[in-house]
Amino acid sequence: MSKKKKTGILPEHCVLVVKGVGKQGDLVAEPRDKELAGRYSKIFVIENRRIKPVLQEGDEFIGRLILRKGAYFVKPVARTSMSDVPTEKIYGIIEKKGGKYYLKASEKNIRRDYLLDAVGNGKEGDFVSIALGGDKRFKQAHIVKNFGKFDLNKATASLVLDKYDIPYVFNEKIAKELACCPHFHRQGRLDMTNVPLVTIDGEDAKDFDDAVWAEKTDIGFNLIVAIADVSFYVRPGSELDREAYRRGNSVYLPNMVIPMLPEQLCNGLCSLMPLQPRASIVCLMQIDREGQLKGYEFKRAVIRSAARLTYREVQEALDGEKSENIAPVFNGVVLPLFEAYQALDKARRKRGALDLESSEIKIKVDKKGVIQSIAREETYTSNKIVEEFMIAANVAAALALKKSRLPVMYRVHDLPPEEKLEDIKPLLHNLKLKLPDAGNLKPRHLNKVIELCSKNGYAQGISDMILRLQAQAQYSPHNIGHFGLALKDYVHFTSPIRRYADLLIHRALVRAFEMPDGGALEEGATVSAFEDIGRHLCETERKAVNAERDLTARFVSAYLEPAVGQDFEVKITGMTNAGMFVRIESLGAEGLIPLSSLPDDYYSLVPGNIELAAENSGLVFKLGQKITARLVEASPITGGLIFKYLDPEDGDQYYEKGGRRSFNFAAKRQSAPTLGSKAKKKKGAKAKKGKTNAKN
Repeated sequence: MSKKKKTGILPEHCVLVVKGVGKQGDLVAEPRDKELAGRYSKIFVIENRRIKPVLQEGDEFIGRLILRKGAYFVKPVARTSMSDVPTEKIYGIIEKKGGKYYLKASEKNIRRDYLLDAVGNGKEGDFVSIALGGDKRFKQAHIVKNFGKFDLNKATASLVLDKYDIPYVFNEKIAKELACCPHFHRQGRLDMTNVPLVTIDGEDAKDFDDAVWAEKTDIGFNLIVAIADVSFYVRPGSELDREAYRRGNSVYLPNMVIPMLPEQLCNGLCSLMPLQPRASIVCLMQIDREGQLKGYEFKRAVIRSAARLTYREVQEALDGEKSENIAPVFNGVVLPLFEAYQALDKARRKRGALDLESSEIKIKVDKKGVIQSIAREETYTSNKIVEEFMIAANVAAALALKKSRLPVMYRVHDLPPEEKLEDIKPLLHNLKLKLPDAGNLKPRHLNKVIELCSKNGYAQGISDMILRLQAQAQYSPHNIGHFGLALKDYVHFTSPIRRYADLLIHRALVRAFEMPDGGALEEGATVSAFEDIGRHLCETERKAVNAERDLTARFVSAYLEPAVGQDFEVKITGMTNAGMFVRIESLGAEGLIPLSSLPDDYYSLVPGNIELAAENSGLVFKLGQKITARLVEASPITGGLIFKYLDPEDGDQYYEKGGRRSFNFAAKRQSAPTLGSKAKKKKGAKAKKGKTNAKN
């Protein structure tokens, strides 16, 4: 791989076809000639700005081939034909050039502007979706939907919801059903209102779907996980049920929540608010001192949460600083929860569940949608307490339903695909490591790789790579186990307020244990029907994840836009022919250092993409390495961040007096704080790392 041009023993020129676009906009092509395509199937396109409009997937062009250290490149000379017109919508912002209106695409992998046939009521700067028409030489477009003037809080969020087809309005039929919402009956339910269950959630949580409690026993611990009884309120075949199924799950965006259930339920009747009697399905468990599950049962109950606690509050109490809110329940509730967690964690470690370092970006916005702060969300031991209790209850539900003859919606996670494991073999070979064959691979083997890599500074980078090679977790009636958690039987039981799959498990439990008060799984439920439901729920989950990631990237770019020109300490998280992916650790913000911004030299990737080495200067970049980079582009429209590497020996990164470039947020941003300590103004404390802990 090289920034310079060298010709190998290849045809000087040939006709090529653009095969695709990478996530950061790098094009890949192959020769149109089948024989040549077999020899050179992956050729990276060097941009030629003289070709207008820029090349896109499916375009054919004449190019000059270049070979450098096993990597193939092509310099386009002239386009010979353009691709067929795509049928899907394209999103972007209206721009005016030379008296004509164009769409500037908002996606990183679309590098062409589109001529608009008419703008109607649209104006320059409006965010719109378009459909394409016209001939292949120059694609014209007409506006399908106008989201209004570009802004993060409204137009961009509306665009993302439209792009991923996420419903967000409840119809009138649902309002009528809510008006006739039934009241639960205490008769037939276990009265647990005297048990001091507590909820532990984030500080901004509104829907409380789980509460926990524990006590010591002679053999270990008794555990109670109480979950909101959504199945009582959302009956099969109702309009509420149909809408919950259509949504599949709640969607959590930086500036809003699109709930699966109406607010009257998710934040009201179903939410386990403190000191309020609530209908619940409880999981009563017994574990030994090693955290092994020894017994379980499920019952409908009435509970009354004793306190609404936060992760931070519980962690501070465990560290010796008790708030007034937590003090009354600390000794009798919180400490036993912590001790029971230690036993469950022991069992987790023994079975070898996958242990990957990761963290989420926490974005705080005010009521007007103005970004107040962005940081990597801290993860505490208190998060893990709740996580392990939820996993234990999910396992108990899976085991209970496995004994029934009912169809069960399992949460399954397959082994990593063999082709992805092949991709990391060069990396492991370079590190003198070896994994078992795919069929014998266990999560603990991957944990061992991360542990060994931590000795040479690759741990975070390798952890990211291992996360990317994982198969997607799925919902399916066919139980293949959960690879990541190292469990044979697993379902989602603990979040029926925000996941339809959990609601199905509740209904199955109601039917399997003949619980009173209705809401059982329908008699006609079949494995075949569950296969279709599982595919639908996987799709809605994927849409939610992509929508959150999409909008988060735009919020981060908007927050960092005033910081263009500022220097940051960044960590290298990945390497490709396009350049290096880096992350500002304190913010969790990720971007690209293009190869073109590196010092002029020939560059080669070490097998496994763990090092990028310069041939002449001896400059070497390593996965996980911390370097200084300057933010040169932050685009809220696309959500992209572009950095430039700053060579410590390059005077460009210093002022005459030797101080690094700095940025004054107060001068350019109103009501927004300065960035975290990673900005290269002064050296400061490192941001804490954490592990992602979802309530699953």
